[in-house]
Amino acid sequence: MTRDNVALHIDGVLYIQVVDPEKASYGVESYKDAVTNLAQTTMRSEIGKRSLDSLFEERETLNEKIVSAIEKESKGWGVHSIRYEIKDIEPPTSI
Repeated sequence: MTRDNVALHIDGVLYIQVVDPEKASYGVESYKDAVTNLAQTTMRSEIGKRSLDSLFEERETLNEKIVSAIEKESKGWGVHSIRYEIKDIEPPTSI
């Protein structure tokens, strides 16, 4: 949901690297699920701060902010967030 109340469907890809296998195995129940959930909630939060028009213009900035937020949290899980890419933004058919 954007700042101007437009519901969207967004597909993204997150590239991660396990840098500490011990933390990834024992520091969190499932690092894949944890990082995926964190990416989704961060993306929702960042999208909620922007209008629909600005999403298309600020795609790269949005990707960087998501990676930065994930990187902060996932260090404790032994995971390095390399890159996030928004693959597709689908606005409602009425727009």
